[in-house]
This record gives sequence, C-alpha cells and structure tokens, in this order.
Amino acid sequence: MKINIMQLYISRLPCLSTRERIIVSDNYSSIEDLLKVKKSDYEYLLKRNLSGLSFDPASVHKEVHGILETINSSGIDIINYFSKKYPPQLREIYNPPFLLYKKGGVLNNEIPSIAVVGTRTPSQVAFRASYNLGIEIASHDIYLVSGLAHGVDRAAHAGVVKRRGNTIAVLGNGIDFVYPQRNKLLGQEIIDLGGVLVSEYPPGTPPLRYNFPARNRIISGLSQSVVVVEAPEKSGALITAGFALDQGRDVFIHRSSINSLKGAGCRKLLFEGAGIIDSLGDLISFREAV
Repeated sequence: MKINIMQLYISRLPCLSTRERIIVSDNYSSIEDLLKVKKSDYEYLLKRNLSGLSFDPASVHKEVHGILETINSSGIDIINYFSKKYPPQLREIYNPPFLLYKKGGVLNNEIPSIAVVGTRTPSQVAFRASYNLGIEIASHDIYLVSGLAHGVDRAAHAGVVKRRGNTIAVLGNGIDFVYPQRNKLLGQEIIDLGGVLVSEYPPGTPPLRYNFPARNRIISGLSQSVVVVEAPEKSGALITAGFALDQGRDVFIHRSSINSLKGAGCRKLLFEGAGIIDSLGDLISFREAV
C-alpha cells in the first residue's frame, strides 16, 4: 500500500486538531516544503499561539521514518482523511481522526455496523447477553464495532468470531500490539476472519489512560447504533454513548442491565431516552419503524 508521507508527517505535528491538520495540508504541497516550516509559520497559518509546543522538523521527520519502518514490516495499512477508503461516516463526527492505522480486512462502508460496549467486569448475565449479540449481529452480516477490552467488548467480539463474522476492534494504543495481552489471540482471530483492528495511534503508542475516552468517539463514529450492555455510573461505555448522541447515532441499553447491580449507567441512559432491546431483532424493528 502506498503511504502518503506528507500526511503521515502532518499527523505527527503536536497538539493540532484535525481541522488544523487539514489547513496545513491545503497550504503545503510537499514534504520538502513542510521540512522548512517553523512554529511561527504554523501560528500565522492557524491564527493561534503554539507556545510551549515543539515543532522541530528533523525530530518529526525521524519519527515518521520510524513509523514507516514498523509499518513496512508489520502488515499495517494507513488510511488518511482524504482517502476514498476513509469511512465517510467517520468524517461526519467532531474532530475525526486524521489518520487511521489498520490491520486486517477492509473497512467496508456499505455494510451496516453496530457498536456493543459495556463494563470491563460484567455479570455472567451481561457477558452472555454481549456474546449472544455478537452471534446475532454476525448472523445478519452486520459489522460489530467494539474496543477489544476485557468484559463486554471481549464477549461481543468473541460472539462474532464464533459465528465467523466480521468485527471492527478500535484500539486505544498502537496498532502493532493488542491490549490487554489476554486478548491477543482474539485479535488475531478477528484479522484471520477478515475483520479489522484500527487505531488513530501510531505503532509503539502505549495504552495510556487518556487514549481510551478519545478512541470511544471512533467506536460510535463507525456505527449506526450503539448498544450498552451493563455499565456502572462512571463507565467508559457512557462516554461512548455520549459521543453517539452527539453524532446523531441511536443509543440502546440491553434489558438485562435495568436491574443489574452494575447497571446504574444504563438506567441513567434509559432516563435520558435510550431504547431498550433484548436482541438484535428489537433493534432492527426499531430502525424499520423510524
């Protein structure tokens, strides 16, 4: 796959929004031009102060070449914001990722997708509900999107793999490894079946705590609907649901969460207007009725 080095370079400029990276792309035509740009030039172009940030072209260029070496030896693809392969529904969200690092199959934009998210420590009932949703979604040739974390994410992905369907796992770390380590085999099974691992973080990026709330906007952004299966009051799944609502996606909770000891977050979503489902059939019926 041909890599656009200029876009990769722009993606590694520190602390710029995607909108600002697009502005930089529109104003410079080659990597040679970018290597001559100073911080003051960026400040003039973006009309804001960038004090405290380092814009050393040589350092950024060295990082880019390090990423390229890893990509070329690891079967990693890069999809930039301007590519025809970039999911169009992802362009619709606030601050979409400028680059996507991908391993596995194709991000097919014509196949519907549903996100299934929830707590990392689900009850047995919630784990089974997530697993069954994965099986149902795969049986209907729909993509399942989740985060390949412990708990609900793992159960949902595993259900899809069991049915030999396609699933998209959005990582909160570099695309060159799976975190948590326990899910490494599941990640490989996803790839082997034609599914996709995707991340906005370059190879080598550790699973830092603040990466995960940011990646949740991609999980919802790649989906038409989000189903929350058991979530405590401060669950990261509620962040995903919040992004989904901001992005105009439908949000549902699984009925098993209503009386669950770990379902306070789901009950909050229910109070705020989320739908209730027992199965994929309920979700499909809801969408057909709208």
